[in-house]
Amino acid sequence: MALLVGGIVLIDLRSLGFGLRNQSAAELTRRFKPWTHAGLAIVLLTGPILFSADVPRYLHNPAFLVKVVFLLLALASHFTVHRSGSRFSAVLSLLLWSCVIIGGRAIADFDA
Repeated sequence: MALLVGGIVLIDLRSLGFGLRNQSAAELTRRFKPWTHAGLAIVLLTGPILFSADVPRYLHNPAFLVKVVFLLLALASHFTVHRSGSRFSAVLSLLLWSCVIIGGRAIADFDA
């Protein structure tokens, strides 16, 4: 997850005017694209494997369901709105990916 979200967060922060001022957001996107794609491939491969290890646990866990909803929203946003490179898309991206991470961390807290 860190490999997927890490590059996206750096690009979003650069779009908002923070950090790495000597590189444009377009340069950072080009630089981190292979890492982001690798992170996405790893998440899409390992996520279903982890889910299949204890299906009833995850299906009845509200934090997991929230995480999945935010993950789908974040991915949809990343491949549509995020491409504009606007400040709105950067803030939306940071918000959605933060919710994914927090939802993932909360799964253990909502175990029955």
